Amino acid sequence: MRPTRMMWSTALLSAGLLLASCGGNPEETPLATPEVDATELSTSAAELNSPIYDRARAYAAANPTRDGGTWDQWCGSLMWRFGQLPESSARPSAIQAYYASTIVSTDASRALTGAFHWWDIGSFGHVGADLNGGGSVVFMATRKLSQSWGDAIGINSVSGYSSASGARYLGWSMDYAGGRIAGGGSPPPTGGSLPWTTTEQDGIPGVIYYKRIQTVGRRDFGYTGPIDGITGPNTEKVRVRITARELNRRGGPRTSAQEDGIPGSIYWTRVQTVGRSFGYTGPIDGIPGPNTYKAEHKICAYAVNRAF
Repeated sequence: MRPTRMMWSTALLSAGLLLASCGGNPEETPLATPEVDATELSTSAAELNSPIYDRARAYAAANPTRDGGTWDQWCGSLMWRFGQLPESSARPSAIQAYYASTIVSTDASRALTGAFHWWDIGSFGHVGADLNGGGSVVFMATRKLSQSWGDAIGINSVSGYSSASGARYLGWSMDYAGGRIAGGGSPPPTGGSLPWTTTEQDGIPGVIYYKRIQTVGRRDFGYTGPIDGITGPNTEKVRVRITARELNRRGGPRTSAQEDGIPGSIYWTRVQTVGRSFGYTGPIDGIPGPNTYKAEHKICAYAVNRAF
């Protein structure tokens, strides 16, 4: 369904402007458009989502493609259409819109709901809209997504997109070349009443630990299962990805488990190395055992305790 408020000026049309296309070359392999079920979000997860998130979800469900084609390379167009921004804010590329916007901070964790996050990549740059605040759920048009809601439309975190694309993060603004998303400006949700998990101290996983993993997984890694504190294959995969992200934040070599949730020798070596600061005293040989698993849980718990 094409938006009704597409009031393109003759000057823009004749100039053939891309209206804020994104950096890099379009990827040739199209992704399958997933079925979007609005009921898949549990009550506890919904508490973490802002009204802007709900609007973005509905927009993607109604517009999984851009006028029948891919959204890939049309990040600024998505911002302009979804945000119902004024015609005066239209720009030929995301990077030009960035230069016409007021950057508030380069600390993505401080971003408010409705903020625009900006990257320097390729010739055109990249931009996304923060749905929940804090840089964790950013609505964007790209194939570098943690959760796809259509053809190159969906969400990723600031760190997730930066890592997947290699783009340089430029900061966030509340305006897109002077236009703002209605209802924006709220701080990130707190995550409800979940207490911190004691797994950080004792390495023993429990219900709170897994609820936090599932909550962060829903927000950052596309987890769609229940937030019930009961582990299973999908929760375990998210747990590895969260742990790997924390390991990667602490140096190298980098483990690809952050993207695929599959632990390997580099992952386990990093767990053992970082685990030294969590009380691990075993060998650093990349071979997991009871003490390595305990360190892994402590590292993951440290990460989820500070995730919200």
